[in-house]
Amino acid sequence: MTVTIIVAGKNDIACNVLKYLTYIHDKNKILALPNENDTGIDNWQHSFKKTALENNIKIIKLNEAYTIENSIFLSCEFDKIIKPHLFTTNKLYNIHFSKLPQYKGMYTSCLPILFNEKETGVTLHEIDKGIDTGDIIDQITFPIVSSDVALDLYNKYTTYGFAIFVENINNLISGNYTSYKQPIENSSYYSIKSVDFTKDINYRKTACQIKNQIHAHSFIHYQLPRFNNHKIIRAEILNNKSTGKVGEIVEENKKYIIINSIDYDIKLYVHE
Repeated sequence: MTVTIIVAGKNDIACNVLKYLTYIHDKNKILALPNENDTGIDNWQHSFKKTALENNIKIIKLNEAYTIENSIFLSCEFDKIIKPHLFTTNKLYNIHFSKLPQYKGMYTSCLPILFNEKETGVTLHEIDKGIDTGDIIDQITFPIVSSDVALDLYNKYTTYGFAIFVENINNLISGNYTSYKQPIENSSYYSIKSVDFTKDINYRKTACQIKNQIHAHSFIHYQLPRFNNHKIIRAEILNNKSTGKVGEIVEENKKYIIINSIDYDIKLYVHE
């Protein structure tokens, strides 16, 4: 009997997963579970609901997913915490945008940059009753480069998230895979209250700290940090040491603003 695959989630990651499945799996055995706020209209990302309808994939609700036997449930940025004990299957998987056990929970495109991490990753793991605490099946790591802002990191997550799905989907269907418990060391979790994007950037910091704050908050489709009412898209640390008052403007034009920091001057690029 062919297994039923339920794809739950949003945005391009869920859309790409769904479209790939239509080429390798029986379309009648694929179901879509979009996030509730999916309007069916494309925006800066493709609508998962729209993609499902365009590919003639049946759309279901979470309470229906619980009852489907011989199924695989795959979360790709699904917005609800599911209850594993309610499923008739134990084949429950999630593609999480971080290098677990680090950064369970929210804001995985923001926090690694804010905390000056040099790499992150995507993790395919089993779903248990915790939040991103299930056993790890596979993981891909990649560097965070100096120019990355939160949107850049999110786009990388989408690319590598799809890659880890392609690499593992046949083994998930066959059940021919191994998994291991998440390490205890370096484990971290952040809730929806962990970051307040309405708060101003603290410019009374080192250039590195200022840059990390700006890049972590720079996600043009949701918010951009500000300096003197200018929207800032990214920042660059300059080689010359700051000699003036912290936060004071050294140079300003329509494209950028250079300010003093605790240590080095930093160039703030203005969003045009």
